[in-house]
Amino acid sequence: MSTSHATTATVRVAFDDADGEAAAEAAERAAADADGIVVRRVGSPGTADLPAVAVTRDGRTALLTGVDTDEAAALVASVDAGEFPNDEAVGVVDHDPETMEFPFPEGPLSVGVRRTLVGAGWLDPTAFDPPTDGDAGDTGLSTLSTLGLRGRGWGDAAQDDPVAAEWRTARAAEGDPVVVVNGLDADPKVDADRLLLSSLTGRVFAGVVVAARAVDVSEVVVALPEDDPVVAERVRAVADVVEDETRLTVEVTAAQAAYMTAEPTALLESLEGNDRIEARRRPPAPAAWGLFERPTLVHTPRTLAAIERAVADPAAYDAGAADPGTRLVTVVGDRRRTVELPTDASLSRALVEGECGAFACVGGRFGGVTRDLDTPVAAPALRGAGLGTNGSVEPFSTGEDGACAVAVAGRRIATAREENCGRCVPCREGSTQAHERLRAVYNGDLSTTRLRELARTMRRTSLCGFGRDAARPLASVLSEFEADLRAHADGRCPAGVCDL
Repeated sequence: MSTSHATTATVRVAFDDADGEAAAEAAERAAADADGIVVRRVGSPGTADLPAVAVTRDGRTALLTGVDTDEAAALVASVDAGEFPNDEAVGVVDHDPETMEFPFPEGPLSVGVRRTLVGAGWLDPTAFDPPTDGDAGDTGLSTLSTLGLRGRGWGDAAQDDPVAAEWRTARAAEGDPVVVVNGLDADPKVDADRLLLSSLTGRVFAGVVVAARAVDVSEVVVALPEDDPVVAERVRAVADVVEDETRLTVEVTAAQAAYMTAEPTALLESLEGNDRIEARRRPPAPAAWGLFERPTLVHTPRTLAAIERAVADPAAYDAGAADPGTRLVTVVGDRRRTVELPTDASLSRALVEGECGAFACVGGRFGGVTRDLDTPVAAPALRGAGLGTNGSVEPFSTGEDGACAVAVAGRRIATAREENCGRCVPCREGSTQAHERLRAVYNGDLSTTRLRELARTMRRTSLCGFGRDAARPLASVLSEFEADLRAHADGRCPAGVCDL
């Protein structure tokens, strides 16, 4: 370490679980005996390598990741001794001392923009800034209608569709409306919803308030995964403030964080206490007939945070865009992280040099497999390219320690077979047949016509988004990797991975 001026320093400990909380407590104990060191508890700035510690002094910040309890205490002690962790940090950056945004050094976390994620890892996660009166009721609805803001995430009832249309349906329906925050974030390939709930809890709730005012809601239900105490504590802290400062009542409840349960109507079944969790038939949509037969807005934290940003600064959005604003993208790999890209930016912008690989799976657990990452992250563009919109990109290399596109698709179809709710035939039987026919390819039996028909049937006739999305890995491999399928049928894996 190198010596710095012994002035006041701020040590931010970013965490979202019990181990990280222990590291924060260790830093606080060390700071109690120090002179001029402030320890702040924050959420992640986007990295999954937690706990992370940011040390700031005199307009300079050093970021350290994967810091354990002993290291956190030792770090505070060294800062108290006038040292600065230049050598140990993954990056050091000079910045405006008054900045309200995490001053990222160059590297994987610095790509893209920071609009929805602004302040993540830097500001108090539980700070709640209620929307102004100008964002109430008709004004908020009008703003989102003009902008054409779309829902974000597999767990949103307005996924990839205009949010304003969902709100109008709820306003016109009979009964007392309710807002359900779908915080399950049960896609293991996507971190965005949990990141927002943990790092920018207050911003998510500000979006809730806008939605509640627009649809005249008085009750909010927040569904969180079981056994996620740190996130739950932050959510409950903000919920208490919201109840004090608005007319809303907020219920925070735990739900099983299975992928199928995060489907919007399956979540409603879970919240109603049903023994067997299945997707509901639509129409009617949840906005017309939802939780206990009430008009219900089911939104993800990603959608709610985007709503808050849109009404706070509508001029920053291009109302003429097919998908205005930004989207969060989790990069799955050794340096797992979540970044934010404008919707007209290509997927490749989320990656840094050396990460692109031979192909990638785009869109979460049931994403599309592709060699082309020049597609914009806008929902219409991704869907048009046969890719998923759930907000992730997972690059794969080939060769030794690499992956095979056929095997990647097969694992996802196997997941669909194992985890579907069983209610509708196209998903239940389609995923079973698709998985068995992909396995048969390894024995030399390939019928691309039948595989395409299976994918088409699942996509067009499944009851909910689970079955429609589960068809995507198969359809994309048939579209872009048919030669690889034929090679496997001939007993050869072009990637050199599969045991044939």
